[in-house]
Amino acid sequence: MCELLGMSANAALDLRFSWRAFRRRGGGNGPHRDGFGVGVYRDDGYHDFHDLSPAAESPLADFLANTIVPATTLLGHIRQANEGSIELQNTYPFTREMGGRLWCYAMQGQLAGYEALPLSGRFTPQGSTDGEHAFCWLLDRLSEIDRSDSAAVAALMDVCGERLAGMGVFNALLSDGRTLYAYASKPMHWLTRRAPFGVANALDSGERLDLAVHCDEANVHTLIVTQPLTDEPCWQVMPANRAVAFRAGERLTRDVHETFSRG
Repeated sequence: MCELLGMSANAALDLRFSWRAFRRRGGGNGPHRDGFGVGVYRDDGYHDFHDLSPAAESPLADFLANTIVPATTLLGHIRQANEGSIELQNTYPFTREMGGRLWCYAMQGQLAGYEALPLSGRFTPQGSTDGEHAFCWLLDRLSEIDRSDSAAVAALMDVCGERLAGMGVFNALLSDGRTLYAYASKPMHWLTRRAPFGVANALDSGERLDLAVHCDEANVHTLIVTQPLTDEPCWQVMPANRAVAFRAGERLTRDVHETFSRG
């Protein structure tokens, strides 16, 4: 099954350390050899990178591991193909414009009977994966609510995630560049770093990083990943079957609960 990497920060962050560890799971320390993708939101807009080569071996992955590409939000995915052929059009993350913002999405899991999810035609899959079909279905639902209200978006993801998780496994990251949403039907993990920063040892690459040297004292950032990347003791398991929203590195409090139809 695929693996996910997400990041939300209050200032543009150098992501090379986390990427160097995560990429090892793409055909190195893990079986996810069927391509990878990374989407980043920066001050100059959204940018993404896709490759069909295993992340552990790809020259493009080498570039991302050695070039500073500062970002405030990241969605990363290494693929083990279950549904859909190994083609760039089936490689996460997927993006669509809605309401003047570019929405980015990556999924880990497998959904049986996903073809039955109704689509309006406004958003249509370009590839043949279950995850992209689910993304288009989710966007149809999001188009009906106030997407500037993070609590409303997270509440809708609760409802949609429940339906999708009932079809198999549904772990997902979703962002409009302002807020990063995560939903986990199977275990995922998250970690928030803030001053005073310590030393992190990457579990996959063996790299050691003194975060205090590389992070400004005011920096706050949260990592979301399928399995912990480092030996830091503060990794937490994401709540099961409940969407969580992060903005500027901080977890947002859910104080609004709305009910949506399960159409």
